[in-house]
Amino acid sequence: MSSGHPNQDQGGDEPSSGRAPITSLATTTSRPGLLDIPEMRFPELYVWLLFVSSLDIMLTWLILRDGGEEVNPVAKLVIDAWALNGAILFKFGLILFVIIVCEVVARVRPRVAFLLIWFGVLISSFPPVWSVVLLIMHSGEVH
Repeated sequence: MSSGHPNQDQGGDEPSSGRAPITSLATTTSRPGLLDIPEMRFPELYVWLLFVSSLDIMLTWLILRDGGEEVNPVAKLVIDAWALNGAILFKFGLILFVIIVCEVVARVRPRVAFLLIWFGVLISSFPPVWSVVLLIMHSGEVH
């Protein structure tokens, strides 16, 4: 038996408003405009970038607290001027920049953007791994 609404599902529990279901803009257009805000292209890789970058900050601070030195000259300038807060702002500013660049590039060259963020995660993984190695090597030293 029909209710008079053409879009109402006969077997569903939810009443229909007579409107078509809302779909993502990303599925209705193949290429968003420059000022459109589509879904993020690589959210899982962005989470990995955020994770390894956070590890880098935490492990670097641990090493500095124990008498180590920052070897990145730009990061050293930031840390010397603004301490931990500056290091956090600097690192997350860089992360934000990389994500924005990847999203913009992905609009015209998705494969290049994918390789860029993948390479960014890979490169950002080296400092935390090296920091763990340094902490293990110097774990027995007393300061």
